[in-house]
Amino acid sequence: MLVNSIFLLFTLCFVIHLAFYLFIYSGVAFKRKKDSGNVSYPPVSVVVCAKNEEAFLRENLPFVLEQDYPQYEVIVVNDCSIDGSQPLLNDLQKKYPQLRSLIIREDKIYKHSKKLPLTVGIRSAQYEYLVFTDADCRPASTNWLKAMMSAFDENTEIVLGYGAYSKKKGLVNYLIRMDTFQIGLQYLSLAMAGMPYMGVGRNLAYKKSLFLKQKGFAPFCHIQSGDDDLFVNKAATRFNTRIASGPDSTTLSEPKESIKEWVRQKRRHVSTARYYKFSTLFVLGMTTFSQYLFWLTFVPLLFTSRWDITLALFTVRLLMQLLVFNKAMKKLGESDLLLYSPMIEWLLLFGFYPSVAVSNMLFKQVKWKT
Repeated sequence: MLVNSIFLLFTLCFVIHLAFYLFIYSGVAFKRKKDSGNVSYPPVSVVVCAKNEEAFLRENLPFVLEQDYPQYEVIVVNDCSIDGSQPLLNDLQKKYPQLRSLIIREDKIYKHSKKLPLTVGIRSAQYEYLVFTDADCRPASTNWLKAMMSAFDENTEIVLGYGAYSKKKGLVNYLIRMDTFQIGLQYLSLAMAGMPYMGVGRNLAYKKSLFLKQKGFAPFCHIQSGDDDLFVNKAATRFNTRIASGPDSTTLSEPKESIKEWVRQKRRHVSTARYYKFSTLFVLGMTTFSQYLFWLTFVPLLFTSRWDITLALFTVRLLMQLLVFNKAMKKLGESDLLLYSPMIEWLLLFGFYPSVAVSNMLFKQVKWKT
């Protein structure tokens, strides 16, 4: 009786996973590239917030300023920096006339989050179309803006892009990039399926009029994070949101180099998830819970009389996963992760994610910059 119950749970998880790989994740994996031959490119405002990011601005900002795009401006909001960020920006403005810098001064009483500099940058933008990235990010291509803007049509107000992390040596880098890929595949695929629920500030675009219509970040200004995912979760619909996928539309960021640093970053990223819409929480909860349940039922079933059927279903699930991952990883520039993906998935599920959950319960919320 117990074996039958465990096998039923395992089979249910198998069906859920197969459905997601066949009908959800395959959207990104097998998405055809849009013909952009006759696309018109409207003027764009790129908004970057920076707090003591002199080194990253020096390294990455030229990639943003040298885009192959007809007309655009780059607004860097210097958020109370005490390093050499402003002198650097002043020098860059002499070379790049499309660069504008705005300065926010430190207030001894009021401590603000990233939402304030973002709002300042958005409200000062000259153009309707806004593209966002971070100071520690760089576009993977000089056609980044074209790739993001080509996803817009007359009904589109939000475009979600993929924010990758640079390839480094070591297990931590594989874990970070696999986690980023899985999250990216999930939110891009669900957006394609008509259920957009988040985006990342490293690579995101939306219309200024939408921001103003939604009253900016006011509905969740009391929450430390959420300037990207909570805004998308509130403003995105199946009709106004599209995705940009492919090598040109990707941005690259510098990954953390230690588990401790990554846990701290991850805690900030996941702290807003509980504020998502109920429908989003239900789908994400179902996929996460089914992953744990799949592995927890798989192992004991190998020691029962149903080991052969269990192994067969496991193999089908693995082959489907590798097929979809292979195609999607090529689109998102993560192909080197494919061979190790099953092992990394297990390490994330039973090693890293539980440690983040425990840290969030024991320690205070993490600020975006200190």
